[in-house]
Amino acid sequence: MSEQQARPVQATLAGGLIIGGSVLLIALAWERVSLLHTLDVRESVEEWLRRNELSDLSVEEVITTIRVLCIVGAGAAAAAAILGFQVFRRSASARFVLAGLAPLLLLGGVATSTPLGILAVLGVALLWAQPTRDWYAGRPWAQRYEERREQRLALMRSGSPTTPPAAPSAPHQEGQVPPPPPAFGLPPERPLVVRRPGALKGGCVLTWVLTPLVALSGLFGVLRAVDESGQLFADLKEQQPDMVESSGMTEADVVAALWVLGGALVLWCVAAAVLAALAWVGQGWARIVLAVSGVGAALLALLLALSYPPVLVLVVSIGLGVRMLLRPEVAAWYRLRRTPGIRH
Repeated sequence: MSEQQARPVQATLAGGLIIGGSVLLIALAWERVSLLHTLDVRESVEEWLRRNELSDLSVEEVITTIRVLCIVGAGAAAAAAILGFQVFRRSASARFVLAGLAPLLLLGGVATSTPLGILAVLGVALLWAQPTRDWYAGRPWAQRYEERREQRLALMRSGSPTTPPAAPSAPHQEGQVPPPPPAFGLPPERPLVVRRPGALKGGCVLTWVLTPLVALSGLFGVLRAVDESGQLFADLKEQQPDMVESSGMTEADVVAALWVLGGALVLWCVAAAVLAALAWVGQGWARIVLAVSGVGAALLALLLALSYPPVLVLVVSIGLGVRMLLRPEVAAWYRLRRTPGIRH
């Protein structure tokens, strides 16, 4: 393997998703297995078999299959969590083993019946995308990034792009007007190119990965709550009888409130994805609004983590995305976009 290269932010994100997603998958698989013996699970399996007309299968066979998939997925997740630390060391063997574990992680994620179970699979996929693929191959992506960074820093110090001194021009003939010098000392046909920083790419990609997972998980939670709306309304009447009686609240009102909550969550996720797209193309205000939205989402997830600790993985992921968006090189890139003669 060639000279050690600096680890790209995408590789760090991949390792974090693999480790955090694997720990989350183990917790979800453990919870799923512990609930398989309950009456609610048996009734839901019976309903699923009846709805799909799978009379050849029994409830016990389906439950056993789910249990086996959860155990297999949790075992693969335990191995992936250990190998995830080797990602930070650019271990090629760990990368290939993780690729082999990905199908088992995917099966375990499906068995847990929640989209958050496939975060580790997304992390494995990032190991085979650029620039992580170049980093594993030892190609000098880091040198090119440093050259562009030095160029941007020189531009910020001087207030104008740095260019090599122009060759002395040939004396013009009498009566001819010499052409005006190009703006900023750069030929108009070759403007300075400033590339989008990797931290901005990582923050936007992380937003696009998390928003559909959070939206699907929220909708899944709303569907489960709607199915149990009768019990929820009964508990509410028992705990807050005066409020229910004075407001005239009914079970239908509880269901409507749940759907409104789910719709608001989906709209929030769609708005975050749109803001990430606008930030990607250079809208500075979108980056700030997205960072503020991320802080709010992290605080909300932190409150949920008090009753459901695996949500801490989501808190860490959102915090990582906000940190990427607020890095100094990202802010400098947005400032450079306002400089004339700069192409992005």
